[in-house]
Amino acid sequence: MQQPFTNSEAVKRCLTIPDHPIPGVPSYAPKPPFGTSKNIRSRPYSAPSRRVTAGNYGEPWRSPTYKQPHIPIPQHYMTRLAENAAPNAPYAERRNYSYMNSTLFNNTPSDSRCTIPLPSYDPMNDPHLLDYFERRFVSVQRTSSRNMWNRPSSASPSLRTRRIKGQDDGGDKSVLYKVAVTTGDKKGCGTDSKVFITLKGTKGKVKKHRLTKKAGSVKSNKDVAYRFAKGSTHIFKVRGPEIGDLKSINIETNAKTKEEAWFLQELEIEHVKKKKRWVFIVNKWFSLFHSDQQLSRELYPMISSNTTYEILVVTGDKAGAGTNANCFITIYGKSGITQKISLKKGGKSEFKQNSSTIFKVKSNCVGPMRKIRLEHDNIGIMPGWYVERVVVTDIKNPHWRYFFPCGLWLSRTEGDGKISRDLVGSKAEFALRKDYKYNVTLFTGDKPGAGTDANVCVTLFGEMGDSGENFLKKAFKRNSKNEFVLKTPCLGRIERLRIGHDNTGFKAGWYLEKVCTQSST
Repeated sequence: MQQPFTNSEAVKRCLTIPDHPIPGVPSYAPKPPFGTSKNIRSRPYSAPSRRVTAGNYGEPWRSPTYKQPHIPIPQHYMTRLAENAAPNAPYAERRNYSYMNSTLFNNTPSDSRCTIPLPSYDPMNDPHLLDYFERRFVSVQRTSSRNMWNRPSSASPSLRTRRIKGQDDGGDKSVLYKVAVTTGDKKGCGTDSKVFITLKGTKGKVKKHRLTKKAGSVKSNKDVAYRFAKGSTHIFKVRGPEIGDLKSINIETNAKTKEEAWFLQELEIEHVKKKKRWVFIVNKWFSLFHSDQQLSRELYPMISSNTTYEILVVTGDKAGAGTNANCFITIYGKSGITQKISLKKGGKSEFKQNSSTIFKVKSNCVGPMRKIRLEHDNIGIMPGWYVERVVVTDIKNPHWRYFFPCGLWLSRTEGDGKISRDLVGSKAEFALRKDYKYNVTLFTGDKPGAGTDANVCVTLFGEMGDSGENFLKKAFKRNSKNEFVLKTPCLGRIERLRIGHDNTGFKAGWYLEKVCTQSST
């Protein structure tokens, strides 16, 4: 590069490199950097380093003779990296193959100390949310890998974890209980999920125990070891302390998918030593996708196979309120349903206006009562019947006394024409009748002769019972839409319905396209 002509002589001399040393100017020989001389001891690796303050954060200067110190890596650390799971997996299943299969694998940095990208966050494995999921879904099985620092199963127990022979977490195991579990016969009602049981008695309880067996015997299906198959009966052995008379049990599952849904029909528990049995009538789904979406239920046993019911029927004070028709009652409880009981005295069925009639009948015990069905056969001179209320008491269990308010006609010619009523029970003496309304919409098809003039009746079936027959008094014409409001006790979630007609009239044939139901309380 040529210097500008405007530079002075002094500047030109400073910018010109001399060919020979300038006489009179001292020269300095270069010295090796600090710490590189052979006479000086090398700085140990563990010594603190000088803090960089000049803004240069690059790699430090190394002499040609510098050797990278060898830091031994623990053997267990190498083994842990060789495992399928990544070393730091706080919440989700952090596995190495999830990174190997990703597109980021081809861009792996050369530095082996870099952090491997991890999969996305999974809330089901977050330990901070585990308590919430256990309260909401009873029991949540964590899918994360087990801790790799745990002792192997083959290792002998340490002094801290060694247990005394004959003792376990459940304490006393002196009493043997046999549990017979019957799965229903519905579509998709079998399950292979984990099922747990807790027994509660008058003297204590047996802690939560999983219903499983190593080999065991299954009465109806010997090929299944841990699966509750459709229509099968499984017998399990549960050991625990003496808890006296069984008051209730708690059944729960960890079913999270629709395929793991379970329909439990019946459960029987036997105290082997005392030869005492308790029967539980369930007929409920354990599922997040059926009925009331419950995975845990508390069940009460049938206290006795037979009991005596005292039934008080109060006939109202209206003209023609009495009846001489054959009247019947059916009691629905948490543990089952009674047969249709005939309300007769001395072979006669007489209910007079403004009177009370008491009956004592023997039947199977249904536990706490939910509702009753009162009906008659509409036979006689004046079959119409106006019922004020009904009171039912279980004599063997006097605390099960329920009041069933009615205040409606059971007559073809009075009121809405029904001769059957479902009444919901309450322990309050002056409780009022409360009905739920269900909107039913019928669509008649658009085909020749699709309409009908026959008497159509519909029955709704829910998880808490059925509505009984409801007659729909309207003309169903071709390509028409008919809406009805049915008043009935709460049925829960509607599962199915039955619809038909009596085949009377000139054109009884009916082409029904579809039916829509909706609850409006």
